[in-house]
Amino acid sequence: MFKILFICTANICRTPIAKYYLRDKVEKSGLSGKIEVDSAGTWARGGQSAAENSIAVCRENGLDASEHTSTGITASIMNDSDLILCMSIQHRLDLVSIFPQHADKIFLLKEYSNETPEKRLSIPDPYGRKIEVYREVFREIASEIDRFFPEIKRLVSNGAVAFSDQGKRA
Repeated sequence: MFKILFICTANICRTPIAKYYLRDKVEKSGLSGKIEVDSAGTWARGGQSAAENSIAVCRENGLDASEHTSTGITASIMNDSDLILCMSIQHRLDLVSIFPQHADKIFLLKEYSNETPEKRLSIPDPYGRKIEVYREVFREIASEIDRFFPEIKRLVSNGAVAFSDQGKRA
């Protein structure tokens, strides 16, 4: 099982969107038994629901994030993950600092498997903002996942077990 982990700050806004969007793509591609998707936060208090607006924009796009509960990052979660995709530069810096042994599998969402990443590599935190901001964040996250998913799908279908060196750093 290849495990993809999304990281943000509190694990209630951006990462629930990413988690449920990618889970839906994995399921629709028939790869549920080969790819597991989860999320965590660098400063998450465990057990919180996703932000109301994150749940709402997921619902608008046919996804159900209502069962999401936040999780803080742990050594065990890091050890069990094959690919770790961060929402911001600071998240990546924090994880590499705390877990240097996993640096080769930690990427920004916008840079993974991207030859020409955008100048703005971080996905903005919509916490406390209007739903329109969450909609824009949803579109941005979905666009990035849509961009790299064919590569993940191809690698998993070909039986690849370790993808940490498949990403490209900016």
